[in-house]
Amino acid sequence: MLYPLNVDLTGRCVVIVGGGTVAERKVCGILAADSEASVRVIAPALTDALRALADRGRIAWHGEQYTNGDLTDAFLVYAATDSAAVNASVAAEAEKRGILVNVIDDPRASTFHIPSTVRRGDFLLTVSTGGRSPALSRAIRMELEQLYPEAFGQWLERVAHLRREMRTMLSTSRERTAFWRIALRPYILNMVHDGELEKAEVELRNAALDIGAKSSDGSD
Repeated sequence: MLYPLNVDLTGRCVVIVGGGTVAERKVCGILAADSEASVRVIAPALTDALRALADRGRIAWHGEQYTNGDLTDAFLVYAATDSAAVNASVAAEAEKRGILVNVIDDPRASTFHIPSTVRRGDFLLTVSTGGRSPALSRAIRMELEQLYPEAFGQWLERVAHLRREMRTMLSTSRERTAFWRIALRPYILNMVHDGELEKAEVELRNAALDIGAKSSDGSD
């Protein structure tokens, strides 16, 4: 059983050993989650996309075969080569140094796994099968992508602004609780799903005014 954890990689060194398509996916996932992470790729050759990232200075490329000692200063490590022997060596060094490591296609040698993710801005959904069935994780992720389109990320930004406003507009915890119960009702979330963000916001603002009015006249 794995313990779920979201990690802030800002300023952290993440090492990816390997320069193929799998390594490319790992790098792109890291950069999408935290553009301020320090990413080091160790591989004699890179995919075109990784080379472009290296040319732009987004990643540091060490263009040699992995050797013991290359994981110095690493916070997380990915062993993503097509050589089981190299991946095992990377995992062994990581274990010796007390560094979390993910070994592609070998969950037993990994000390952390990357779940399937649906990212909508700061709204993040993850699915994990503990490495037992990546196909099932992908299938569920695809369903979640349909249930929670990009509009939910935009909605989260609006809700953050509304939350700050509600602290002033609704003075009691009872009023704010009533407001958020409305915000989570299916008809509001359906508006968000359909991209009707303006309409959903108007509904919530009207609800806040109604809650405030009921509290002020003692009808609530």
